[in-house]
Amino acid sequence: MMMGQSMRMLRVIAPITATLLLALVAICVLLIAVHVDVLLAARAFYQSTFGSLRTFGEVLVRSTPLLLIAATLLPSLRSGFYNIGAPGQVAAGGLAATFVALNMSGAPAPLALVSCAISAAVAGGLVSMLPGFLKARWTVNEIVSSLAMNFIMIAVLGYLLNGPMQSDFANLPQSDSLPANSSVPKIFDGTRAHMGVYIALMAIPLLILLDKSIIGYRLRVFYANQNLSRRANVNPGAYTIWMFVLAGTGAGLAGWMQVAAIDHRLYPGIAEPIGYAGLFVVFLGALHPVGIVLAAFALGALMHGGGSLQVGAGVSAEIVQVFLGVVLIVYAVMPRASGSSADGRK
Repeated sequence: MMMGQSMRMLRVIAPITATLLLALVAICVLLIAVHVDVLLAARAFYQSTFGSLRTFGEVLVRSTPLLLIAATLLPSLRSGFYNIGAPGQVAAGGLAATFVALNMSGAPAPLALVSCAISAAVAGGLVSMLPGFLKARWTVNEIVSSLAMNFIMIAVLGYLLNGPMQSDFANLPQSDSLPANSSVPKIFDGTRAHMGVYIALMAIPLLILLDKSIIGYRLRVFYANQNLSRRANVNPGAYTIWMFVLAGTGAGLAGWMQVAAIDHRLYPGIAEPIGYAGLFVVFLGALHPVGIVLAAFALGALMHGGGSLQVGAGVSAEIVQVFLGVVLIVYAVMPRASGSSADGRK
C-alpha cells in the first residue's frame, strides 16, 4: 500500500522536477549567450527568493493566487474542459470585492472581510457559469466562450476605472484606496505574505478528499466517458456547469486577494499575469493536487526572483520575460506530457 502511494507520488514529482531542471539548463545557456555571469545570477536569484523572510514572503505573495486558481481549475482540466477564462474571472472578483469594500468602510473588519471574499467568489463563479452553461447546453467551444468573457470583463473593468469608479485623486485608471477594515491580515511582520495562503492550501486536502469520495468516483467516471456517465448517476450537464463555477470561484477569490491584500486599490491589470499562469500551473503540476503546490511555488519563485535579477545581476527585463517562456517550451516538449493520463495518475 505504502509502496503504491510512493510510486504514485514519484510519478507526480518526477516530471515536475525534470521539467524545472531542463528549464534551468536552458536558462543557463541563455544567460551565457547574453554574457551574464551565471553564478552571480544564481546568487542574486537565491538572495531574492530565500535570502530573507521578506523575500520569501514575496514568493508566497506570487504563489498564492496561482495555487488557488490552479486548485479550483483542476477538475475542469481533468475532464478535458479548457476553461481559459481565469483573467476575466479574476477581474470580476477584484471588481466585486472593491465595490463592496468601498461601500462598507464603516462596518466591522470581520464582516467587511468576509463580505468582500464572498462577493468576489460569487462574481467569479457567475462569469465562469456562462461558458459552462453554453458548453453543457449546446456544446459551445469553451475556449472561445471563456476567452470572449475575458475580453468583456477586461473591457468593463477599463470602462469603470476610467469613469464611474475612477479615483477623484488620480489621473490614472484606478479606484479609490480600499478602507483598512477590508485588508487581508498579514501572516509575517515585515512582509506582504497574507492569510490567503491558508485558503489556497486548504483547497489541496479538500481536493484529495474529493478524490476519495463518492463524488470523486463519479467525477472519475465523468472524466473517462461523459456520455456513459449517466449510468453512475452523473448528470453531465450539471457536472459541467459545476466545474466551471468552481474554477470561477477560485479565480474570483484570487482577484479579491490581489486588491485586498496586495494592491489595496483596483487597477486594470489586476489579472496580469496570474490568470493564464494559473492554467500553466495545473499542467506543470501533472494535474495532481500535490503537484500543483510544487508548481505554484516554483513559478512564484521564478516570477519574483526573475524580476530581481535585473538589479542583482544586470539581466535585462526582456531576458527575464523569456524565462517563463523557456519553462513553458520545455514543458511542452517533455516526452512525459504525451504519456500522462488525464488525471495525472497513470
